[in-house]
Amino acid sequence: MKRHPFARVALACLGAVLCSSGALAQVDLTGDWALASDQSKPFQVFPADFAGVPVNTQGREAGMAHSEEESEELYRQCEPWSVSYILNGPFAGRFEAIRDLYGTVVGWRLSPPAYDRLPNTIWIDGRMPPPKNALHTYSGFTTGHWDGTTLVTSTVNLTDSAITSNGVPASDQETLRIFYSRHGSEMSVLGILRDPVYLDAPWPVARTWELQLTANASLRPHSCQPAEIVSGLSDGYHTAVVLPDKVREQTLYMPQHYGIPVEAALGGVQTMYPEFKEKLVGSYKRPSTYCAQVCTDGGLPPAAKGPPLAKPAAARSKPER
Repeated sequence: MKRHPFARVALACLGAVLCSSGALAQVDLTGDWALASDQSKPFQVFPADFAGVPVNTQGREAGMAHSEEESEELYRQCEPWSVSYILNGPFAGRFEAIRDLYGTVVGWRLSPPAYDRLPNTIWIDGRMPPPKNALHTYSGFTTGHWDGTTLVTSTVNLTDSAITSNGVPASDQETLRIFYSRHGSEMSVLGILRDPVYLDAPWPVARTWELQLTANASLRPHSCQPAEIVSGLSDGYHTAVVLPDKVREQTLYMPQHYGIPVEAALGGVQTMYPEFKEKLVGSYKRPSTYCAQVCTDGGLPPAAKGPPLAKPAAARSKPER
């Protein structure tokens, strides 16, 4: 039985469409997600605590001069974090699909649960990122593609910000690559942060998110309300910074409060690898009294033979930072 030429063409087109559909198959990421666990160090909140971060000399010195009161400066009270805060902040966010007029998913929007991080729009429709000299923002420009069931994203054109909560800066050359892999009600998130100005190597960060099955009001973004004007700090004429004569106190914070050797606390490429612990055998001494969780300067016992516990970055007047 002969087939009509038109039938052969139709079958070929149908096959091409089916193959194309398979190639564009996506995993549904929709929903509210919350941080479930960190495979890497959660986020740095204490002074001079850069362990596990491949920070270079320039980044370390900037972190040492960082003051926790910086967020109280007049023009920084509502300053958002860079999109990299997805990896080292305490929150996840809400995934929503972006569709064209025909209902095709052309992107994903990851909205933050609070005002201190801008939404991250991930375009998967093949568009090209802007040139390097285009506008740099806190959210940058993100493109992505599906590799099997993993959404692979790449973010460029980020503005100067911070890599860690305790002051390691990020330059406008920072780039970010994140792999989102959903497994039922859990999502594996692996990010690789690169900054040739302040990091000596790529910094991988892994964590797990969990789908929130019921509506959670805490995952709804809210507007920033600037704090009160503090005389001598947030009046618009002063800058919060740790002066050189106080930097040594920053350096000794982790050794005095937690017994962490200075060479470990100050970070660097070597501190990212398990073998580094062999260099610390005999040099770590657990203090008899120490703060076991996120510590503030009130209600918790100070460490033995150390200065009073400073308020960490995560416990400032802006709790989301």
